[in-house]
Amino acid sequence: MRFGYPNKCLLILLLFLSLSGRKASAQYDAQISQYMLTPGLYNPAVAGDNSDLNISIINRKQWVGIDNAPSSLFAHASMPFTTGQHKHGFGLMILKESIGLYSTQLLQLQYAYKKKVYNGILSIGFQGGILQENFDADGISIPTSDYHSSTDESIPTGSLEGLIPDFSMGFWYQKGHNYIGLSASHLLESTIKLKVSADADDEDSYETVASRTYYLTDGYNITLSNPLYSVQPSFLLKTDLTAWQLDLSGKIQYKDKYWGGLGWRYQDAIIIMAGIKLPQGLKIGYSYDISTSVVAKFAGGSHEIYLGYTKKIGAATVSKRQKSVRIL
Repeated sequence: MRFGYPNKCLLILLLFLSLSGRKASAQYDAQISQYMLTPGLYNPAVAGDNSDLNISIINRKQWVGIDNAPSSLFAHASMPFTTGQHKHGFGLMILKESIGLYSTQLLQLQYAYKKKVYNGILSIGFQGGILQENFDADGISIPTSDYHSSTDESIPTGSLEGLIPDFSMGFWYQKGHNYIGLSASHLLESTIKLKVSADADDEDSYETVASRTYYLTDGYNITLSNPLYSVQPSFLLKTDLTAWQLDLSGKIQYKDKYWGGLGWRYQDAIIIMAGIKLPQGLKIGYSYDISTSVVAKFAGGSHEIYLGYTKKIGAATVSKRQKSVRIL
């Protein structure tokens, strides 16, 4: 999970210590408050979960006011396709994130196989692609004093980078208005060797590990006595079996067009969210995290903007052109 650090010095110190031992374990899955709008970002089995082309973009700025605080940009697109009697889904996921002196890029393809099970749809999804990690070692700040040495050989210099293949998988079951999903990212828990160049010796590299992370999510759409309103509770549990993070959320939707809601992240934040569906399949959402941890003493909250686009592609086009056979 993402831990909070009260100022730039402490943040950079932690990042430096993670490299000074030559090997560290890190989690490469960024935090999302509007997770219920973009489940394909953490579960590949969601790809092609309906008959539409779905495109989502999320831009998140975390802990406003702290230098080098996490900043994330996600993009996800998916669509269904059919071969014979079998239904499938195809997806593309892109991530660009920076936190402190680190930056991470992900480019992944998704495939999902779908089958009817107990009057619902079970999807099994796989995801694969590349993960690139960068570390700006020139940004390390070493104090000038008799107790610090700027020439320590264990301190890296320059821009370090590493690239690995990366894989994830997931399960998604939807029946009526209920869904449940389980997924795991970074299945191989690969070691990333950060080097100044690809030709550099392994002895000159610094290592970090992409920790395997598990996700469990569940949600339900409850129609009220007034059919214009619906309530959509959900949760997302994330863990790497060392740390864990729990989000609880509730949305109220009106006329299937407007929504608003509240969320709570354990020992971290209270979340306010709202959104609207526009013509031509466009959607806009916004959330604001009010920090409840020690970070609140040093920074503002976190902003997250969601943009979505949906295009119907499942229905065949029927020509309405008519030709009269009557001779006038």
